[in-house]
Amino acid sequence: MLSKEQERKISILDWGIIVSAILLLLTVYLPQSIWKEEVKFRKLGRHRMTSIAHAEEFYFEMTGAYTANGEHLFELVEAAMDSLIADSLFTDEQIINLDGTEYPVTMERGFEIRVDTTFSSATDLYFSYEDTIYTVGLHNPDSGNIDTMFVNVKDLHRFKADEHFREIYNTDIVTRSEIRTDYLRRKYHLNTEMLKCPLTNDPFIFEIDTTGDEAVFIVTSPLHVLEEPYTESRFGVFTFEAGDHGYIKGTQKSWAE
Repeated sequence: MLSKEQERKISILDWGIIVSAILLLLTVYLPQSIWKEEVKFRKLGRHRMTSIAHAEEFYFEMTGAYTANGEHLFELVEAAMDSLIADSLFTDEQIINLDGTEYPVTMERGFEIRVDTTFSSATDLYFSYEDTIYTVGLHNPDSGNIDTMFVNVKDLHRFKADEHFREIYNTDIVTRSEIRTDYLRRKYHLNTEMLKCPLTNDPFIFEIDTTGDEAVFIVTSPLHVLEEPYTESRFGVFTFEAGDHGYIKGTQKSWAE
């Protein structure tokens, strides 16, 4: 039999193995979780800058100029899209009233669709319905024969009114399926939270470069202009490193996708 001293040493050894295994798992899991967090914030920050850049292009299309006012940018683009959804004739030169101020804009037909498909996620809607198919006979004066045709209920009246119509030979009910793409169900709204870096909560930097023949809009992450990289301590021994979220100049992104 083992003495109490030997049993105590074995017990300590067992606990040491358990603690070592836990520490080993943590050293593998925690860095991965931190890395996933870094990727998540990087994607979110770049997604917000991409949305801002797209909104500026739509703003330029409507007004002929860029704006450094992010809140006004989102308000006008959303108002234009909503106006066209409500009234499809709200095109060409129009006036949009925001908080008592009138803004002249120019919009082409389909502008709201391009805005919606740029920002919103598509939802596939599945529809199933029954359709009645009729087999009808029409006299063919050239051959003297009866030609049979398959028509649905909405076209039946037109065929029955034809002078060569003879009769309905058969009726069949079929089930059809249809997929429609809907962008309004998960409509994406441009809210003011998107104007800020998700990590520092500092606003993205807006610039309008007018040195060339055409003005160019630039949106930059506040992380890009920091003298020292942005980091945060995690679990006392690990470090969250945000990295450089970059910038967008015109249609060119500073990162590869």
